[in-house]
Amino acid sequence: MRFVYPEFLWALSLLSVPVLIHLFSFRRYKTLYFSSLEFVQHVEQQNKSAQKLKNLLILICRLLMLALIILAFAQPYFPSSAKVQTGSAPVLSIHIDNSFSMTMKGVEGELLSEATEAARQLIQKAPLNTRILLSTNALDGVEARISTKVQALERLDQVKPSPMVRSFDEVIKWQKDNLKKNIQVENFGQTQFVYLSDFQKNTTHFQQLEADTTGKYIPIRLVSQEQENLSVDSVWFDSPLHKAGINTELSVKVSNHGQTDLQNVQLQFESEGLKRDLFVDIPKHGSAVANVSFAPKKTGIQTGIVRVADKQFFADDEFFFTYTVAEKSSVLILNGTDANRNVASIYRLDNFYAVTEIEQGAFTQGMLQEMNLVVLNGVNEVPSGLSSNLTDYSKNGGTIAVFPGKSIDKTSFNAFLSQLGMPLIAKEVTQSTRISKINYKDPFFKGVFEKEKENLSLPGVTKFYLTNESGGTAAIGIIQLQNGKPLLYRNTYDKQVFLFTSVLAPDYGSFTSDILFTTVLLRIGELSLMNPPLFVTIGKTANYPIYHPVESTTPVFIKGEQLEFIPPKRTSGNVTYLDLSGAIVTSNLTSGIFNLDSGGKTLGKIAVNYDRSESVIDTWSEGEIKAALEQAGILHTTIMNVDKGVSSVNLNIEKPYPYWKFFASFALLFLIAELLILKLWKNKTGN
Repeated sequence: MRFVYPEFLWALSLLSVPVLIHLFSFRRYKTLYFSSLEFVQHVEQQNKSAQKLKNLLILICRLLMLALIILAFAQPYFPSSAKVQTGSAPVLSIHIDNSFSMTMKGVEGELLSEATEAARQLIQKAPLNTRILLSTNALDGVEARISTKVQALERLDQVKPSPMVRSFDEVIKWQKDNLKKNIQVENFGQTQFVYLSDFQKNTTHFQQLEADTTGKYIPIRLVSQEQENLSVDSVWFDSPLHKAGINTELSVKVSNHGQTDLQNVQLQFESEGLKRDLFVDIPKHGSAVANVSFAPKKTGIQTGIVRVADKQFFADDEFFFTYTVAEKSSVLILNGTDANRNVASIYRLDNFYAVTEIEQGAFTQGMLQEMNLVVLNGVNEVPSGLSSNLTDYSKNGGTIAVFPGKSIDKTSFNAFLSQLGMPLIAKEVTQSTRISKINYKDPFFKGVFEKEKENLSLPGVTKFYLTNESGGTAAIGIIQLQNGKPLLYRNTYDKQVFLFTSVLAPDYGSFTSDILFTTVLLRIGELSLMNPPLFVTIGKTANYPIYHPVESTTPVFIKGEQLEFIPPKRTSGNVTYLDLSGAIVTSNLTSGIFNLDSGGKTLGKIAVNYDRSESVIDTWSEGEIKAALEQAGILHTTIMNVDKGVSSVNLNIEKPYPYWKFFASFALLFLIAELLILKLWKNKTGN
């Protein structure tokens, strides 16, 4: 037997008081005068034994009554585990999933409000000495504190929806680690883990759970009224280049996560004063793409938003994006010994390109400032100084296109290609062959051709360089020859580099006289614009680039009308990267369009969107949750299902059986017994 309040047991010393009263109260004498003592002595002999028995029974009743009252106040119980220490307080570890999916509607309001009400009931029903560990998806230092019942009830009023998503096994591990580290862990009794959530399959995992044979687990599954949801998942343009007055096409992906096919779903598109309504049919558990064409009216960073009307889950109904309408693109052409003069002429055909053409020997590092594209035209050798400058330029977001000459120095050339993560040149091959395949699926050609044509009359080459792709290169061939060898490589990693494996000369083939030559050059120019991403995802985007110079000691602010936040940043060369992937960012940043400010200047705008991982609303059933916990080695579970409101469910936790009621009842019985003895015994002896 254990006691909730063992300090009350000191009151058992009061049992000596009735004993002392009993001993001293019957030693008092009173003198009576009689004419004859014969009758008195006879009566005294008859009543002496009965009186002693009566007094003894009264004393026993009083002692037992007082002892039982003291034990009732100490609240005795029988612990279910032998490991529970004397005087230890039970622990109720409650986690409320406050992710956005919990804002869906239940029978008695939002699921989150039902969860907080359920937690309130459980806390109120817990024994007075219960210690509470109350957490939400924040899992921060404040939530790591152990609370009393009163403190925990006060904190329930502060639970708000959050974009933070946590998994079941992650939360349980955090709670257990926190309890172990807590200074009061030695005085803790049995722990009960209560987890209130909708248990979405996308975000709730059980794989990392550890076996537990003593803890009590109470998953409480809250069910929304409707299992329907629409979400705007992503947007993208058909071309990375946007010009004022020139049509561009935006694609919008929207998904239907419900059980019914939907027709004519309305999407609202808005960008810089332009508003359009789009309509799309979406199959159940499927997605569709809607397209809108428009012509930007002015240069600079522009913003946009796409909305869908939904009745259930609102965090994924809006999608924000930004795009840059460029005024010009700066191109630096370094002409080598075997340069093709048509390269500069092609770029000069479009006033959008500001072309600087120099001989390789006239290059200086300062020329790279604010250049979007550097073209090595017919270069045979890449000196170490030029290689170092161009490598740094590439790391900082610049684009490089390499068109080798006829007599390359493989040592310096391959050293340069190796730094850029490109294949190395092995040898020159003389072989007449034609282009056999264009990788239409590659982003490089997206939007370039109206249709994919397999029987095109493509140009050929008579000589080309054989490459060695070993060594961890991240480049892929996007134009291939009939012999299977790539003619044009594109780096698929963090550096944007292009490598042509032949020479731009008439004696090396007909490529330079074909429209494909012009198309490739202009496409490289379009992709060379150092534009930031269209959008970022809170908690996912780790490297958002800022191409404007930022002092390393000067913070970058994400500013809105009601928000100001400083994200972590790092600098690499002339590029500053913002990290928007951490828990601190997730808990502080909201979706929307914000300014990027630093040093009192506005660097640009950023479009921020919530993660769509909760958009798929499929949830684990009671049976699946129970099976997952059993498989993890968790023995004691009680799963509750709240699908008709909290008021319709009898929410209970395991707590010590109220044995004090028995003790109080028996104390009352002994009080009644004492009163009966005093009354009935007196009447009997009086006769």
